[in-house]
Amino acid sequence: MPKKKNRSLLRIIQLRPKSDGYITLSVLALMVFGSLMIVSTDMGETGTAPLVVLMNIVKQVIFMAVGYGVMCACSKWFSFRRFAFWQYGFMVVLFLLTAATFLFSASGGSQAWIRLPGGITIQPSEFVKSYMIAVVAAALYQGKRKKGLLNHPGRLFRFPLIVMGVFGLLILAQRDIGTLVILLMIFLTCLLIPSVPSLKVMQKHIKRLLAAGICLAILLFGVTDIGTNIIAQTPFSHIATRVANAKNPYNDIYGEGYQPANSLYGIASSNIIGRGLGNSSRKYGYLTQADNDYILAIVIEETGIFGLAYIIFFYIAILSRLFHYAMVTNDTGYRVILGGTAMYLFMHFFLNVGGVACFIPFTGVPLLFISSGGSSLIGICAAMGISQNCISKIRRREEE
Repeated sequence: MPKKKNRSLLRIIQLRPKSDGYITLSVLALMVFGSLMIVSTDMGETGTAPLVVLMNIVKQVIFMAVGYGVMCACSKWFSFRRFAFWQYGFMVVLFLLTAATFLFSASGGSQAWIRLPGGITIQPSEFVKSYMIAVVAAALYQGKRKKGLLNHPGRLFRFPLIVMGVFGLLILAQRDIGTLVILLMIFLTCLLIPSVPSLKVMQKHIKRLLAAGICLAILLFGVTDIGTNIIAQTPFSHIATRVANAKNPYNDIYGEGYQPANSLYGIASSNIIGRGLGNSSRKYGYLTQADNDYILAIVIEETGIFGLAYIIFFYIAILSRLFHYAMVTNDTGYRVILGGTAMYLFMHFFLNVGGVACFIPFTGVPLLFISSGGSSLIGICAAMGISQNCISKIRRREEE
């Protein structure tokens, strides 16, 4: 009897057979390192709250367990047929959760969180990202099953466009521009991946719009202050402040530039090799989001270039494996899942690292697997689990 229980428990905590071990190892390595850095960062609060570290350790362990559990469940449960049936119900639930955030107070200029007793917060928009990837992939799955549907892009992607429109407007109303940019990039990437002749014209227009949008953003916000001055007169004035801080955080070092300036001070004081684990000075009140959005500044301050290299190494390991399987499979749906997940991971890394280093305006986007917070961890673990499901099926087909 005990042996049967052990086997059933082992099945629960195992991913689908033939999943990629390198991806699993990389995810766990990043999660453990992130938890270690969160504990180190929280030591800065022990002066006034001695139990905060213990409480946050317990909370982070729970987040890791739930995240890994979600990854395992998605790797076993997901199928295009099953998801295509349930996707409408998922949309209703996500819509209600995302809309519920307007009942709660804003934070950092955005109103994106549901606040529960005990200091627990939920950011539903984090779950929309993995959902968006699966919705586009499911549309292509249905397109192959229904005769002639692949030849009509408008009908083929009707539901994904509705999903993008509905959640895009909700997230815009939340004033969470970072999440909106990531969701839009995930959506457009998923549309660009399929090699279907009838989609070539649409894909060409998307590429042109992306190029024009990037050039326009650089012109309005980088080269000139035209865009900044316009946004400053709107409800998104906090974005204008972040653009100004990215250009020179020292102009308002005791005001809005306080956090980005101290982020740069922390990075500069690392002396390449770091000051040692637990020896950061910036976590003692200088960076109020030291365990979340600005955790990379603490990582570099304490562990130097080695900590940054550690994170980059495992990020590259995950991305390279996702791209590898996307290239070897002929299944368009699998390619969309793998490519969309890669863009999900890359955009978070790019926006967080760029914002912390003041290369680009800070967006409040967490560094996945490293920053504290359960919503972002569960969201990316769901995407990783779905990707592992696809990888497992790709590898099985290769062996047949």
